Amino acid sequence: MLERFVPNEAVERLSQVSLGGLRAQGVKAILLDLDNTITPWRSLDVPEDMAAWVEEAKRDFRVCIVSNTSKMKRLEILKEKLGIEGVGFASKPWGLKRVVREMDLAPGEAAVIGDQLITDVAGGNMIGAHSILVKPVSRDEFFGTKFVRAAESVLFWLLKRRGLFVCPWR
Repeated sequence: MLERFVPNEAVERLSQVSLGGLRAQGVKAILLDLDNTITPWRSLDVPEDMAAWVEEAKRDFRVCIVSNTSKMKRLEILKEKLGIEGVGFASKPWGLKRVVREMDLAPGEAAVIGDQLITDVAGGNMIGAHSILVKPVSRDEFFGTKFVRAAESVLFWLLKRRGLFVCPWR
C-alpha cells in the first residue's frame, strides 16, 4: 500500500526534470501541478527556469496544468502566459485519470509532476503514469494543504523506515 506514494523520480525543481529521459520512456504528455510546482501559491509569477523548461517541453510533449485550484482566472492567466492547456477543480488524484482519458492517451504515456505525495505522486501512480515529486517552490500555501503536509510527513517517515523512498531534500 505504501508503494503508491513512492515517486518514480524526485528532483528539487521542475526545471531539473529530464525531458530526454521522459521521451525515452515513451511519455507523450506532461501533467503539471500548479501551486508550489510551477509557481508559488497564489502567484502569477513563473520563475524564469520553470518558464524555459515548459517552453522546451512544449516542443515534444503535450503539456497541461492539472490543478485542484478554484481560482480559474489565475489558471487562465497562467495557461495563456505559458501557452499550455490547463484544468482546474481537477479533484486530484482521481481527476488525473479523466485528463489522461480526455487526451486519448494510455496512462503510461503521461508523466505527473507535482509537489505532494498524496495528490500528485499517488494520483500518478494510481493511473499508471510516471510520477515525479518536486520540492515545493515556496513554504507559503493554502491552509488545507498544511493538513495534507502533516499526513505527508508521516508518509515520508514511513517510506524511509521501510526502505522504500528517501526524499533528497528532507
